[in-house]
Amino acid sequence: MASSSCSPSLSSSSLQADLTCSVCLDYFQDPVLTRCEHTFCRRCLMEFWGQQRRNLCPVCRKVCPTGQLLKNRALAGVLDSLRRREDPQLCPLHRQDRSLYCQQDQELICWQCRDSSPHRSHRVVAIEEAMAQYKEEIESALKSLQERRTKCEGLKTKSEKYTARLQDWAQQTECQIKNTFRKLHVYLNDEESYLIQQVRQEERDSSSKLQNMTEEVFQEFRSLRNNIHEIERQMKDGVLNLKGLKDVQARLGSTLPTPVLIMHKVPFGKFSGPMEYRVWKKLRKLLDTVPATVTLDPDTAHPSLVISPEGCSLRLGEAQERGGTCSKVSLEPCVLASEGYSSGCHYWEVEVSGEGWALGVGSHSALNRGRLTLAPHSGNWPLTFRNGEYECFYPLHTQPASSKPSRIGVFLNLERGYLSFYDAADMAHIFTVPSKGSEPLYPCFVPPSSGETMSIARSENWEPQ
Repeated sequence: MASSSCSPSLSSSSLQADLTCSVCLDYFQDPVLTRCEHTFCRRCLMEFWGQQRRNLCPVCRKVCPTGQLLKNRALAGVLDSLRRREDPQLCPLHRQDRSLYCQQDQELICWQCRDSSPHRSHRVVAIEEAMAQYKEEIESALKSLQERRTKCEGLKTKSEKYTARLQDWAQQTECQIKNTFRKLHVYLNDEESYLIQQVRQEERDSSSKLQNMTEEVFQEFRSLRNNIHEIERQMKDGVLNLKGLKDVQARLGSTLPTPVLIMHKVPFGKFSGPMEYRVWKKLRKLLDTVPATVTLDPDTAHPSLVISPEGCSLRLGEAQERGGTCSKVSLEPCVLASEGYSSGCHYWEVEVSGEGWALGVGSHSALNRGRLTLAPHSGNWPLTFRNGEYECFYPLHTQPASSKPSRIGVFLNLERGYLSFYDAADMAHIFTVPSKGSEPLYPCFVPPSSGETMSIARSENWEPQ
């Protein structure tokens, strides 16, 4: 038996060539032997033949029938043995322990690799030294990855939570829309049926009156016709009945019924005119949220504000006392409404002009001598308008106005915890912000910095734009 020192190395270049497929240039996978005694990977040979018209050997170009392929079991056994003996800690080129670390290439190498041309000019250190050198960096990177994983898990949980909230909000909003329109449909259908019944009843009553009048006229017509014939006959015979003539003259003095008088009594105006407006006026009584009656509270007003006696308008009396236009951190001269809200839904509209004004809700505790810090953390949720843009502070963002607003609608929904702003001209949505508080919220008003008047649209004379 030959000694192991004299046996050829499995990693020698000649052996690697013998174990390499000439098609894929890699170790054989499921090696097969052709009739011309050349070996290939079964898959490589099938793919090669698939590109040829004839099954030719890739090496000698001889014809090789597919049915005569044989599995090279001996070579397959050698390859399996070689794969089992391979150690991932050994260098695949030199079959030595990879005990060194190339810092530039950032890979493990053996002693022979260190002296080879790819690594000869690189800084190479022992694995232990590299581990000690990079341990802190690796631990820091691992900690960052763990923290990032924890953060991702938190974001995943929040995302799932917000998804559930979004679905719940969508379902609630859909139900609210359906209920609202169902109520409107029921009312409109009932109103339509009622008006149609009234019109038909009026038609029946007037038709009955006209029918009775027609009968009276027809009877009068027959009586007159008979009288005319009788008088003509008497005049023809030369004998005139004076008593009958007197009756005819009395009948001529009576007034005949006329259909014009009946038609004048038909209430056409009741069922005509601005039908949509009349229905809308009645429909307002069904609405859950209509413009509320909001009155300014003079006790909360800043000294520089001028409040109307009715408490429905305000303006800045001395503009120089105001520190410029609205900003996120400034204290603004303002006034609160007398009405505060702790629950339910509430809507009011405000007529605005100029720039530098603000609207929203605030709490009494956030009021400081008639001034409010226009920020949510202070218990206030305002919408400001300046330089042709709307500005909202939760979160801070702006939106250009399509046109200069003249009336702003404010909707406070404390049941679901949000505050919305609209351009009341067409109810175009501007902003919606979360709005929750532990104390009642009051409508708050900051008038234009130019001294122009800001007015609250009163519910008793409120009309659509």
